[in-house]
Amino acid sequence: MDVYDPPMTVQTATEKRPAAEQSPPKPYHHGDLHRQILCAARDLLEENNIASLSLRAVAKKVGVSHTAPYRHFKDKESLLVGIAGEGFKEMTAQLNEAVELHPDNPRAQLQEAGHRYVKLVAENPQCVQLMFGGILPCDDTYPELHESGDIAFTALKTIIEDGQNAGMFKKGDVELMALSAWSSIHGLSLLLISGSINETASAPVETHALTTAITVTLLEGLNAG
Repeated sequence: MDVYDPPMTVQTATEKRPAAEQSPPKPYHHGDLHRQILCAARDLLEENNIASLSLRAVAKKVGVSHTAPYRHFKDKESLLVGIAGEGFKEMTAQLNEAVELHPDNPRAQLQEAGHRYVKLVAENPQCVQLMFGGILPCDDTYPELHESGDIAFTALKTIIEDGQNAGMFKKGDVELMALSAWSSIHGLSLLLISGSINETASAPVETHALTTAITVTLLEGLNAG
């Protein structure tokens, strides 16, 4: 009498099936869907604007169902917070790279950081507007966003403090000096992306040269003695 043995039957069928015909387990769609959503959202943000960005549009760009993004972001605001957080992380990375590129030279680090900041803003104007335009809550609603912003600002303060410790920069309130430096470069960046500088200047202004002039002025104000 034949006896049906499910475990043995399944095992034998699997063993006899050619390797090419065996179906591997399907991975989760797109691997890290959370990051895929953020990248797509950031692209859409720069292509259009903050008002037109939607979770449905992001889902379409990634190629998933319109409900898939809601597994990672509860609403549009939380998605915007994620984009802004990525912007601060990128800003921190650029500051750290400026330091690595010019070891033991805070002057060169600050100048390099200025150029990188201007370039970052020029390439991501909508993201920068999201980060600094008062669109997201400024309270403790999203502590992770505040933390990522603080980390970026700390990287700038570290350059100033290292310059003081090396005797290159004058002594003073590190935070106040970092705020002054950031305000100058950030203001320049916003004027450049708005086109205001070229509208005001009597001749076309080259961005790199203007950024260098601003950072040189900053360094002159920071120089010790």
